[in-house]
Amino acid sequence: MELVNLASGWRFQTRPEFQPYLERLSHDRPPRYSRAVMETLAIIAYRQPATRGDIEDIRGVAVSTNVIKSLEARGWIDTVGYRDVPGRPALYATTKTFLDDLGLRSLQELPPLEQISSTLDLAYQTSPSEQPRAAAEAAAPTAAAD
Repeated sequence: MELVNLASGWRFQTRPEFQPYLERLSHDRPPRYSRAVMETLAIIAYRQPATRGDIEDIRGVAVSTNVIKSLEARGWIDTVGYRDVPGRPALYATTKTFLDDLGLRSLQELPPLEQISSTLDLAYQTSPSEQPRAAAEAAAPTAAAD
């Protein structure tokens, strides 16, 4: 056991090296979240408070009501107010439960966006068979440049 300081206080938890043994005792699978849910959560965490429109502007697609509801049901986000514009959209922010579940004391402990983007760049590098085509497309002059 270890004592860990979190956003909501202190928590006793099992040390990480014993996780494989404890997983054998529990047959419950952790919930799986879609890419849309995780992207929405990340936008709220880094840009809070954020409205649904803000999230849609950043993601470039509409945000499903189910995405917001699933994050609220998990207790990771909450409505913290309403923007003073026509329609009065809800402002969403992360909760202490979100911080506790990630083992953080504050939002300042989230990894910097530069680190996340470099990790994503590594994950989305093109395969060797696609590299010549991608290089040709990047080098091709565009109509705007003419």
